[in-house]
Parts: sequence; structure tokens; C-alpha cells
Amino acid sequence: VRDIRLKELRIYTDYGRCSRPLFIVEKQRLLIKKKDIHALQQRESLEEDAWHELIKKGFIEYIDTEKEETTMIPMTINDLVQARVNPEEAYSETYTHCEIHPSLILGVCASIIPFPDHNQSPRNTYQSAMGKQAMGIYVTNYQFRMDTLAYVLYYPQKPLVTTRAMEHLHFRQLPAGINAIVAIACYSGYNQEDSVIMNQSSVDRGFFRSLFFRSYRDEEKKMGTLVKEDFGRPDRASTMGMRHGSYDKLDDDGLAPPGTRVSGEDVIIGKTTPITQEDAQGQGSRYTRRDHSISLRHSETGMVDQVLLTTNADGLRSVKVRVRSVRIPQIGDKFSSRHGQKGTVGMTYTQEDMPWTVEGITPDIIVNPHAIPSRMTIGQLIECLMGKVAAHMGKEGDATPFTDVTVDNISKALHKCGYQMRGFETMYNGHTGRRLTAMIFLGPTYYQRLKHMVDDKIH
Repeated sequence: VRDIRLKELRIYTDYGRCSRPLFIVEKQRLLIKKKDIHALQQRESLEEDAWHELIKKGFIEYIDTEKEETTMIPMTINDLVQARVNPEEAYSETYTHCEIHPSLILGVCASIIPFPDHNQSPRNTYQSAMGKQAMGIYVTNYQFRMDTLAYVLYYPQKPLVTTRAMEHLHFRQLPAGINAIVAIACYSGYNQEDSVIMNQSSVDRGFFRSLFFRSYRDEEKKMGTLVKEDFGRPDRASTMGMRHGSYDKLDDDGLAPPGTRVSGEDVIIGKTTPITQEDAQGQGSRYTRRDHSISLRHSETGMVDQVLLTTNADGLRSVKVRVRSVRIPQIGDKFSSRHGQKGTVGMTYTQEDMPWTVEGITPDIIVNPHAIPSRMTIGQLIECLMGKVAAHMGKEGDATPFTDVTVDNISKALHKCGYQMRGFETMYNGHTGRRLTAMIFLGPTYYQRLKHMVDDKIH
């Protein structure tokens, strides 16, 4: 970093600094030219290191927080051109670097929001927090890992409406949600106050079904030189302090074997320690061991999925037991769109009780209209429109922020597909079969199942 005031040139070499790439600007023009880009396009088909070539030739530079103090960055190339054409209106006299694309100001979590430039800013912040809690397939080898907690979605889908950053985050390869058909309507009133109505028939077919894994761990410890803890099935006659849960699920080695169905307070790891004569407190020494077993949480049920038994450096055994349960969406579970619109399930109706369109489409989720005006998440409405177009044309919609996609363009494309321009449809009441007086806004929206489930909250 060149410090003009102190006449110093400081070089920072410590690792772990945050840095980001920018185009280099000289004399108000980008160093990279059209011919370089064409040359790159030719090369990219042949080899992969085109990016490093850009850095080597000095077209792109990584800027860290120290260097950022001395830079002047226009958002787009158009700003550069404007600065050359009429300098008096320009924001700055000299620019040093140029942003590669305005959407790169967003981080990992914000980059998966479609049209964040059409949302009120706190909503993008909420989604950035909730995106981390969404279920998907978090790694491809989750069967072999013994994580304390793990949530895995059965049928994740890639979103119909994507951003260009998602391609580089590999969101499509390991998605965290489902393209649900969402209607925005008041229907029976069971979706007031941020709750949603869900189609029970969709749920029965596997909509948002997920796996939940919890691992329990224990190890034999040495207490002094002679006394050592032992895994094994405790014997009621000779063991003191046994719990009231069931010990029937344990094998002779003190572990519940894989495939055993377990429920609240069943013991899954049996462990005892020998009682020394001083500890027996003169109770006549009927008891020779004390119980130190681990039992399942009282609110959980499931299946023993995997047992891992290892020995540590001292030759003592340690064990991990992973319990698996299937979680089916039910009333009280939390869901969210990618726009900070979170809600819990307030009611589930079977398909015949849900409203239907002329084409016979029933929504998977019905959201209350009151969730939209005060929160101003217009991005969700545009995502829904674009998702409808994408589904009909068999293409992915591009919802990268700060591009020149307009609602009018999307509406015209939707009209070409033979739908009402703004995504409204005539629907019929599922309970009575009569036509609903209002037109209902309906289309595919990407929804996420969050890790807050009512089964974990009950105690």
C-alpha cells in the first residue's frame, strides 16, 4: 500500500486477509479489451486456467481491506464511460479499479436470493441468516460422518429461478429447497399471522420430507490406576443407580445394534464402573457396580443407524451411536421462501380440499396476502412470475441483481405462454366447488425447510 502522506510503501504479507478481485483501470479506461475477452473465449474451450491468465497479464487484481482505502471503484463500465464523456457530472475525477459485476458486492448467503434489489433490505438480511438453516444435502458423504446433528432433505430440487453467482457456489449440485407451487390467498383463515397452509397430499408424496440424524458419544475413562469404566449391559441385581428407561435394546457389549427401533429414554449405550468398598457406604455390598449409561432424549424416537467403536491411544474404547429419524412436515414446522418470508404450517388440507385452477393445478403452499404489502418483498412476486415462465419454456430464469430484466419483460413472456400477464388465475374453492370471486396469484416459488421443527421444541 502506497501511503502518500507518510511517504511510505507498506507491504502486507500475512495470510488470512480478505481480498476480492477487481478490474484494473488506467487513464479512465479498462486495461482489459474486447480482443482479450475473445481470446479468452477461444482458450476456455481448451483449458481451465483462463482466470489465472487474466491475473498474470495484470487485467485483474486482488484488493484487500488496506488497499481498498486508496481505491476509487465505479460499479459498472457505463460509469467509466460517463466519467469520460462528461467529467463534470462524474462521481470521481479518477477511477483506479472497476467492479467485475455489481452483484459481487453480495456474500455467499445473499448471492442465492433472487432479485434482492427488489426487496426491502432487512428482508435480505433475514434470508441471509435463514439460508444457513435450510435443509438440503449438506455433504455427499453424510452416511459416513458422525455429526452431532444432521438434517438431510429427501428430494431437493435446483431452483427454477437462479442467480449467476449460484453457478460458482455449486448451489445446483447440492440444493437446499423445493420449487413449490405457491398461491397467495386467504383460504379458511388458517394462514393468519405468518402461518401457511400446506397440501397434505403433496406431503404424503414426499414433499419436504427429511432425515434427522443425532449422534451420541461416550468413552471408557480410567479412574485411578485400577478402576476403569466398562461398556456392557448392566445387571439390575448388582448395579446401583440404574435409570428407569429400558435396557432391553442393548446387546451384551452394551451397545444398541444398527436397525434397532428406539424411543424416548431407551438406553443406547450401557456403561458401568466398579464400586470400591469405601463407596459402598456400608450398604452391605450387594452392589458391585454403578451405572453410567446414556439414554435417548425423552422426546425423540428413531432407528439406530450406525455404531462406530474405536480405541484411543491408551487402549480405552470410545463409541459413537447415530440415531436416524424421518421427519414429515406437520403443523408447527417452519418454512421460508428466499426473501425472508418465514412461516409455520398452520393447517394441512388434502388435495380435494385445496383450491384448483382451470388446468387442475392445486397449490402446495398457500401464503397469506398480508405477508406482502408491509414487508415489500417484491422480489418474491417477480421470482414467482419468472418461475412460471421458466417452467413453461423449460429454461432457468436469471434473477441476478442489478441487471436490466424488468417485470414488463417477464409479463410479456408469460402472456406469450398463454397466461394472464401478472400471474393471476381463476380458481375454484375446494370445499364448495364454486369459483372464487378474486383472481389468485399463483406460480412456482423456491421454498426452504428450516431446521426448527415442532418435534424438537416439544418437551
